[in-house]
Amino acid sequence: LPAYTVGSLQRKSQMEVLIEFIKALLVDKNPAAKLKELAGLIDEVFQLMPSGKHMVGRDLGRLGPTVSLQYRAAG
Repeated sequence: LPAYTVGSLQRKSQMEVLIEFIKALLVDKNPAAKLKELAGLIDEVFQLMPSGKHMVGRDLGRLGPTVSLQYRAAG
């Protein structure tokens, strides 16, 4: 069986929830109130995921050149 990334499985699940909500919205007697409910739930359902690839919040250590690089640049 194929393996899927966690991110793609989360997105699929989120879209399924959104479709079910839209179906409920279409048959509801007060769609304006349901739409307000959706607006309130968007932040909970569609959360931004922090990126580990972009080194945000990580300690980068020392950023100066090493002794060997200083010697090589001088020569």
